[in-house]
Amino acid sequence: MILVKENDVYKREREVQFTNKETITFKLPEPKVYNKHESDWYMTVALEKSDLVKEDRHLLTYDLLVSYRWAIREGYNHQLDTTLRNQYDYPRNRNTVKGIQGYVDRIKKASDAEMAEYR
Repeated sequence: MILVKENDVYKREREVQFTNKETITFKLPEPKVYNKHESDWYMTVALEKSDLVKEDRHLLTYDLLVSYRWAIREGYNHQLDTTLRNQYDYPRNRNTVKGIQGYVDRIKKASDAEMAEYR
């Protein structure tokens, strides 16, 4: 394994150079593994944006970051966040745990409203 990056929240590893397929081990609250596929740029953006959080980093859990990844995916694919125009664009939320949670909540609300239209 080639170590890509490790910090207090996660450890990213790649098996082969020049690929985007990674194994991400989240450390909080207990170690949990996420297998990132080649095309999963949403998780890359979620991790890079979470690296900008300076306070309360112990609250950057597996569940929060996977939810953030989901929100970025929904925001981009369903155009629920108009600031996500291109792949690898960062969502425009504050670089805090509260900002990340607020973004997830906002996209969930918009996604639920979109789904209600189809019922």
